[in-house]
Amino acid sequence: MSMKVLLLGAGISSSSAALDLADDRLSPDVKEIAVADISIERAEKVVRKALRLTKRKKVEALCVDASSDDLINLIKNYDVVINGLLYTYIPKVMKSCLEAGVNYLDLGSDVETVRMQKSLDKKFKDRGITAIIGMGCSPGMINIMAKRAAEELDYVEKITMREGWIDLTDYGSAKIPLPVPYSFDTIADEFEDKVEIWTDKGLILVEALSGAEIVEFPEPIGRQKVYYVEHPEIYTIGEYLRGKGLKFVDYKLSFPDELVMKYSMLRDIGLLNEEEIFYKGKKMTIRDLVREKALEKIETIDVTPDDFDAIIVSAYGLKNERPATCKVISVVRSNKKWGVSAQSLAVGVPASIAAQMMGYGKIDKGVYNPEEVIDSDYFIKSASKRGIEFRISLETKLDS
Repeated sequence: MSMKVLLLGAGISSSSAALDLADDRLSPDVKEIAVADISIERAEKVVRKALRLTKRKKVEALCVDASSDDLINLIKNYDVVINGLLYTYIPKVMKSCLEAGVNYLDLGSDVETVRMQKSLDKKFKDRGITAIIGMGCSPGMINIMAKRAAEELDYVEKITMREGWIDLTDYGSAKIPLPVPYSFDTIADEFEDKVEIWTDKGLILVEALSGAEIVEFPEPIGRQKVYYVEHPEIYTIGEYLRGKGLKFVDYKLSFPDELVMKYSMLRDIGLLNEEEIFYKGKKMTIRDLVREKALEKIETIDVTPDDFDAIIVSAYGLKNERPATCKVISVVRSNKKWGVSAQSLAVGVPASIAAQMMGYGKIDKGVYNPEEVIDSDYFIKSASKRGIEFRISLETKLDS
């Protein structure tokens, strides 16, 4: 079979999805890819990279305003839509896919949005289409890793998720004052928003960047300080595994020191907030202006990415009535051939794999979180082919 995929958004996080879809070896059944963005220059830059990976596919750049009423007419031409836009566009794009009768996938949002999306389950079933929500890295791949860890245990009491990341990219030589290694708004939210921890009694709120601890990640990442940041997968994983005895889920992430310093400063002086201003006669938020200026600098310069990302998901519980721990570890490295960062790969590759699964008809109709419908072994095998490394270990406490 062959499939046509529309990628909405040509940003740093989503662009790797287009490259994976374009690769003739990795994605042989994808026939056509459109990369749509409000900036045609940004879309064309991604398409130029994608065309180097295929000899037979149609790959085109489109200038699209996702807030336009014409979006539905565009969506109708495709089998699957990957929504790589800012999460505020999720309701609009998802409902447009529902009306158009086209499969939908996005890269994540927040708990409130997830609840809204799940309320559309019956409508998607009735329409005969599928939506997978939060299918990037975290959320996305990390959900499937948690599922895989839980599958090794008979009873699961606690799941912890720790993501470590180092960025060795030479931003200084490129004269980039503010690194934006993935979505600017995601980073801003991680520094500003209250953080939820899932328990079987309800969600607990803590401050962003609190709960610091040191975690030993695979080399070259090594020992890193990780912090609480807001991620919706704690909620979806918690609810999915509640029936297996789960009582606690949390997530912590590390940041390079330079990034912590710069984004903390922006937060502390109010440059990440959503207060509306007028700039050069245009109405926008303060955050919009900072994002625009940061990306304006980055998009004019080609920087060779050099970063590493690792995730450790630990499930604690019982195996054969003995205390046991299963760890699932992933390692992602920047891809010099594609010219993309580990952060971009970790988001785009899972999205591409899941989009193709929908195109193949491997996913039931309805609205799902990744852990509900994606087979963990199939996913790990597919992601491994694309250079993502996985390690799975099970330790059982023996009777003394």
